[in-house]
Amino acid sequence: MDLSRAKTVLICTFLILNIFLLYQILLNERGGNTGLFGRKEEMSRLEAALQEAGLSLEVPLPKGGVRLAYMIVEPWHFQLQDIVVPLLEALPGEKKVLEEFNNNGFYPSSSENSLSVYHIGEYQLLVAKEGRITLKRLGWGKSVNSFSIEESEQAARQIINKVSFLNNLIYDYSQKYTNETAINFRQEYEGLPLYAGYLQILMRGVTPAALYFYRLEPVGLAEQIREIIPPSTALLRFTETYREKNEKAGIIEFSLGFYSQEYDAERWEIPPVWRIRLDNGEIYYINAFTGILEQ
Repeated sequence: MDLSRAKTVLICTFLILNIFLLYQILLNERGGNTGLFGRKEEMSRLEAALQEAGLSLEVPLPKGGVRLAYMIVEPWHFQLQDIVVPLLEALPGEKKVLEEFNNNGFYPSSSENSLSVYHIGEYQLLVAKEGRITLKRLGWGKSVNSFSIEESEQAARQIINKVSFLNNLIYDYSQKYTNETAINFRQEYEGLPLYAGYLQILMRGVTPAALYFYRLEPVGLAEQIREIIPPSTALLRFTETYREKNEKAGIIEFSLGFYSQEYDAERWEIPPVWRIRLDNGEIYYINAFTGILEQ
């Protein structure tokens, strides 16, 4: 083989390799649909839709081509005393409240519309029929949230590490407001985020002001596995909904997990969703099977 022919073979091999790599990139991004012109056309459409909706995409989109099934869940059953005592023991400086609770018992001050309300010292406890728990500290005076997010997060972690039914939750994200910082945790099942199960602790500095808690018992995944819609399709569906608000925002998270509303039922199925979190604190869930916004 002469030198000229060897160079030709080498160049052809290099070109074939580059075409193969491009094919793999498009395959990952499209989840199997490799039409180059279709890809460019879709990206142009997506950019135009984002601009029209006043949205900016600040994170890369995940890969498509994922196959999932519904997650089957059941409610998490609990005794109120088993919830309240560990929480009060974990809250800083609440020994007097715990003593009052142990001395006076545990009786609702009101119960209506499937919501039971209890008063324990400076705290108000609300228990919804479907299992959602809210613990609020009352009688706050003027407070200044002068601590950093990191300090508030550390204080929140110290609380949940002391409570056995909370310490297996996964840190999700934090959001700082004028007087409070919201520290959010979530459940997880076999490495899959379960956004429907959550804990939110509102911190005023390093002091907890409120806790919002809802837990589920995952049973497993349903047998029927389906391919979910590509992230680009979910994003297009979202822009159609968001542009009606006529507000500008940045998309700071685009992730896959499971989410549904809270139900008063013995067992139900939760769909996979694309979660879209904005820099203004708003969160949206797009059903990854249907593309419909989950309310």
